[in-house]
Amino acid sequence: MPSREAPTIDRRRVLGTDRFFSAVAVSVDPPVVAPPSADARAVALLRRARELGVTTFDVADARFPGRAERLIPAAFPSPDPEIAVIVGRSIESLARERTPRDGPMPSKGVDAALEESLEQTQRRLAPVPVSVVEWDPGTDESSGDTSDPTALHPAGAGLADLLWAIRLRSPPVAVPKTARSPVLFTGELSLLDRELLPLFDPTSGKPEASVIARNPFSDGRLDGSRFAAAAMLAGPGAGPVDLRQLRAEFDPVLALGFLTKGRQRTLAQAALRFVLRWPWVVTSVIPLPTPERFEEILRFGTSPPLTDEELAQLVLVK
Repeated sequence: MPSREAPTIDRRRVLGTDRFFSAVAVSVDPPVVAPPSADARAVALLRRARELGVTTFDVADARFPGRAERLIPAAFPSPDPEIAVIVGRSIESLARERTPRDGPMPSKGVDAALEESLEQTQRRLAPVPVSVVEWDPGTDESSGDTSDPTALHPAGAGLADLLWAIRLRSPPVAVPKTARSPVLFTGELSLLDRELLPLFDPTSGKPEASVIARNPFSDGRLDGSRFAAAAMLAGPGAGPVDLRQLRAEFDPVLALGFLTKGRQRTLAQAALRFVLRWPWVVTSVIPLPTPERFEEILRFGTSPPLTDEELAQLVLVK
């Protein structure tokens, strides 16, 4: 059950629906090899995230979705109507689920394979329901209707009310048209990756779609985890550090130093402040924070909002 502690993370409505996501969604992605204590720690952190107002959890990018899915009901064994789970599917992921005895997946069987796959996920997640299916059409535009989630209609019990989100691997020149309502997309957005802004920021001031923002920390460069990973690799037997590559990665980060001037906020907090300032962003997906960074990141709302002067200066940062 949710704690009586006042949540620090607000909830946002998906445009055209009565569904709400927490402004921050936590990605559940357990490591490939980990002791049982790691799962217990993850469960404890997920519960703490819920106490702070996180109601949306993401397994779409999990390396082992089945393991990730089982951690969620371990953390929340009782029904919680506010919790939403985002899962991911694609033609490739459905094909990987098939055994050699099944043979290649026929194109006309995609909808049936999708329904079966989602039902298996729902069994692993129970009593937590699947809320959103993020459909990744990939980069092959010749794949026909099977690359379009609007052509797929899973009719199994408990699947009729799913929301569908289209994954944008690279921002198109215009918002893709879809027969489904509501219009929901996912794509990368951060202080260092702003390509979605001209696509979704409406001149009328009224959003026409909702976006699930991914990678707000730019592969760990904005929350420092990329630095930590680089340091860990520089151990015995590691090759020489490529200074040119490091400079290319981190020079843009150094240019954002004005956002942490006076130590009023960390760069990770500024990153979330930036992504969530856009009304069409319904949630921003972040990795499950480590215990030592947990309160800092999930209490980002206690940091000052970005000022008009900072936003104007940000435009000049390339």
